[in-house]
Order: sequence, then structure tokens, then C-alpha cells
Amino acid sequence: MNPDTYATLYGPARPTPSRRGTGVAVVAALLWAVALLLLSGLGLLALWAEADTGPTEGIPLHWVPICVAVAAVPVTLLRTPAVRRLSVPARALVTGLAMCWIAVGLVFWAA
Repeated sequence: MNPDTYATLYGPARPTPSRRGTGVAVVAALLWAVALLLLSGLGLLALWAEADTGPTEGIPLHWVPICVAVAAVPVTLLRTPAVRRLSVPARALVTGLAMCWIAVGLVFWAA
């Protein structure tokens, strides 16, 4: 068969898109959802506890290093060469796993 016959009859060949990273992306989204839910709950409880102690001048300064450290973990992970070589869903999975462990650790520490 002539190779141009398929293109003439059906148009150019279009490969089907790969669905390879869908499961990894779903697990990464679940991990990030759990981590963000736990961190937002901790933030709400911390603000509630601070409001219960009486009038304050704003957010206490001892919370700032904790928030900066929690935000720095995924940024630092994403800048490492080993994580840079991964696909986008795999990067989200690695950073989501780290953030989930941090959130769970903070919940146990706060309890």
C-alpha cells in the first residue's frame, strides 16, 4: 500500500493522546486537598485561640516563621534537579506528599 493513500483518504494521521499521568494527577490533587484542608483548619483554630485570649495587635509574629517554612518546602523541592526532571503530575505528587506530611505533623504537634 502506498504510504500517501492513508493521508489522501483519511487526512494526516493523528496519534491518540496519552492518558499516562491521569492517575498520578488525581492522587496529587487528593494529597494537596488534604494538606490544604488541614492547614486551613489549623489556621482557623489558631486564629480562634488567639482571639479567645483577648485583644491583640494583629497576627502574632511567632506564626510568621512557621508559615514561611511551610511555604518554602514545596518551592525548595521544585527547585531541586531531581524533581525538575519529573513530569508535571509527578512533581505535583512529590510536593503534595511533602505538604501532606507537614500538615499532618503540624496537626499532631498542635494536638
